[in-house]
Amino acid sequence: MGRGLEIGLLVACSVVAQGQVAQKDQTASLQAELEQLGAQAQSLQNDLPSFTCKETGLSQELKKGKVKEQVRFVADLRVERAAGGRLDEQLEVTEVNGKPYPRGKFEPPFMVKGGFGESLFFFLPGTQACFQYSMGVGRIDFASPPGTFDRPQCTNTGAPSGFALLDQVGNATHLERRVDPEFAGQVHVVDFTAIDFVPTELDGKVYPLTAKMVADVPKEDGVTLHFEAMYTGCHLFKATSRILPGETVVP
Repeated sequence: MGRGLEIGLLVACSVVAQGQVAQKDQTASLQAELEQLGAQAQSLQNDLPSFTCKETGLSQELKKGKVKEQVRFVADLRVERAAGGRLDEQLEVTEVNGKPYPRGKFEPPFMVKGGFGESLFFFLPGTQACFQYSMGVGRIDFASPPGTFDRPQCTNTGAPSGFALLDQVGNATHLERRVDPEFAGQVHVVDFTAIDFVPTELDGKVYPLTAKMVADVPKEDGVTLHFEAMYTGCHLFKATSRILPGETVVP
């Protein structure tokens, strides 16, 4: 009887030890993934060079699932580093609803900007303390613990929850995030965003650039503002100037 008890204890101890090893491996994998995504997020925010893409978009106002207003457009998008290092997006619309569009003010039902430099914002090293992360197969989830939005360093996050899908080497291929409408209004972000990423080489370095973005903002009376855009042909943007011979003074 005593012998059987000893064997039972040994088996139980072995199972506990295996569980502890698996837990350590999972924690190490999560930390490694957060470091990788954190480095990519910093790179997008800090050293992504100026570039240009073709943007093909759809802007809608829906009411109870039916289209109230809709605009399809094509534009040349230029993303440049502005003062202070912030990325500035300039849109030149060339086509609206299948027809050439003259230069002028463009006012669709709903527009979303800023889908490049901040696309991996939720994994920035300085932001990771604002979230709880968990790893699955080919996926990492994040969520804001209760009270996070009240912490000064986390207020600008909007206290979202979401997930990223990962490829075999841990790069994000897709990201979705939701923000409580109350917090979304305070920090001026959309309630739901989904982004597809594609690795793109710019100036000798590969960045996870946004290839598709979908955004939704629910309003009162069953109204939803919907936006989606595809970004293609992204390449490095370079401006050149030519100085002609002569005595012209160039400031």
